[in-house]
Amino acid sequence: MRAPRVVLLTIAAVALAVRLAPAQVSLTVTGAPVTIPAPVPADYNAGFVIDPTGLAWTVNVTGGASTNRTSIISIRSTSANFGGGKALSDLQWRRADLAAWNSVTGVDVTIESRPIKKNGINDPWSNSIFFRSLLSWTADPPSAHSANLVITLTVTTP
Repeated sequence: MRAPRVVLLTIAAVALAVRLAPAQVSLTVTGAPVTIPAPVPADYNAGFVIDPTGLAWTVNVTGGASTNRTSIISIRSTSANFGGGKALSDLQWRRADLAAWNSVTGVDVTIESRPIKKNGINDPWSNSIFFRSLLSWTADPPSAHSANLVITLTVTTP
């Protein structure tokens, strides 16, 4: 039986300067670390194994003026590869409300962007992402796989 794939998570919050009264925009992420189960033969036949729980996040605005802002959630890895001879691109993510899978890269990729306003539009707002590891009968020898992920919140104002 193969070892589970573990993806460590680092959460970074970036808030750009706001000229009006400062607001607190928070990002809460739950579900870390991501642990993709050890694959079984049916997973190899499918070509992937999925972490069934994923990560959830919530963005919330408190304090300050009720100003329109744009909140952007992005993902990247600080790891060069997925370990055990696997390419980083073999680790994939998808938003819970979308069907398309995307490979993890070393640069920030927007997961979702929403306008947000204190006590108004999308305050708070939430979503989740799921992860999977691509598999190959011939290219994946038994080994452990891991990568560090960074989930970033960027907030801008008009």
